[in-house]
Amino acid sequence: MHDRNVVSVAPLTEPTQREEAVLWLQRALRDNARNLGLLVCLLVCIAFVSARSPTYLSYDNLLVVSLQMAFVGIAALGMTALIISGYVDLSIGSMFGVCAALATMTSKHANPVVAIAVGVGVGAAIGLINGALVWRINISPIIITLGGLTLLHGVQLLLTNGYAITGVPTSYGTFGQARPLGVPMPVVVLAAFSPLAYVILQRTTIGRHIFAIGGNSEAAGAAGLRVRRIVLVSFAVNGALVGIAAVLASSRYGGADPSFGTSMELDVITAVILGGVAFNGGEGGIGGVLLAVALLGVINSGLIALGVDPYYADVVKGGVLIVAVAIDQFSHEQRARYQRYLAMRERRADNAPATTPSEVTSAEL
Repeated sequence: MHDRNVVSVAPLTEPTQREEAVLWLQRALRDNARNLGLLVCLLVCIAFVSARSPTYLSYDNLLVVSLQMAFVGIAALGMTALIISGYVDLSIGSMFGVCAALATMTSKHANPVVAIAVGVGVGAAIGLINGALVWRINISPIIITLGGLTLLHGVQLLLTNGYAITGVPTSYGTFGQARPLGVPMPVVVLAAFSPLAYVILQRTTIGRHIFAIGGNSEAAGAAGLRVRRIVLVSFAVNGALVGIAAVLASSRYGGADPSFGTSMELDVITAVILGGVAFNGGEGGIGGVLLAVALLGVINSGLIALGVDPYYADVVKGGVLIVAVAIDQFSHEQRARYQRYLAMRERRADNAPATTPSEVTSAEL
């Protein structure tokens, strides 16, 4: 016979439904804190503008505001995925103008479907070329796409010869001017593409791969992900969405102007960063970006409704972009500091002496 220590471990208790609900609410609040802040800012801006201008919330005015937001919103969907993957395309403003000009010119000599395909296809092709250059030259995408911004703007001026392209066939204009259920077609397209973009980013394998590449491209490649292919596809899809927005604009307004797309990249990138997408990649979502698009749209239209000099809109958007980038950087530093704290705490726990079991009994055999 000999003594043996027997350690009895208390069974783990399952959390109650109330505890699970509290934990879920805490996670939801933590993960959507910025979105809630954007929603509050949006509601405050709407309340302030509508109090000063009672006609602001009229149905017709809301349609105009939503129409102005739609083109930026469609382009922002592609930019969201691109920045999450760790890249950016600054040439989308000039890309928008080139796609609109080529689609409008094609509509005068071909079927409207062909003109639409040309606009979207050219956008996808330019995006793919930008992606290939960024990947092959292996320098900052800001440098490559900034050069593309200037180059494409020159192409836009050459195509338009500095004048608006007008006289498009009615059949082409019908596409952008359609109003299904009384809602402008660009708004309908944005409403249709937004949930699709959300599902792709949050619920599919390709979406998880995009987040992984943005978080750590080298680790993603070592894990077997086809980083090059995903990056090129992200650039191409971004370009295709810009092309769709350009076709809708040229079709709705019956032509293409040499000023099409001016400063569009500022609006889109501001909305994406303000919407919670980390500029370094790896974090973000569609919901916050759409709220940011709406907020910027309300600010732009609100300044006009209040009779403020429209040039102040650029001042506000530039300030908002600086603040959004500062918040993003601060959040990134806070997350890195918290992760270091967790790592140090785990290391101390591993090095700590073993604790005495709470329940120990002796038994004789």
